[in-house]
Amino acid sequence: MSVFFVATMQVKDPEKLAAYRKAVGPMVRAMGAELVVKAQKMVDIKGETADGELLIFRFADEAAFRGWWDSAEYAELIPLRDAGADGVYTLFAD
Repeated sequence: MSVFFVATMQVKDPEKLAAYRKAVGPMVRAMGAELVVKAQKMVDIKGETADGELLIFRFADEAAFRGWWDSAEYAELIPLRDAGADGVYTLFAD
């Protein structure tokens, strides 16, 4: 069963976020994930969400996602991610 990793991010430091993305991209692709959506918020229709961007990745299954998210290599990038953006990270299953 595929899982979808959804990140909503508010950029704090574009340079640090760019460095994070450069490092994390190959890691995510190595786990077989694909970027499904990358979009900027336009307007709230009902309710309110923070301004920022939305990213959705599809992983083959939760094990593939966990192989990346729980890895020591990814743990090293977390401080760079958090310096570059505030975010909410959610996993959904289809």
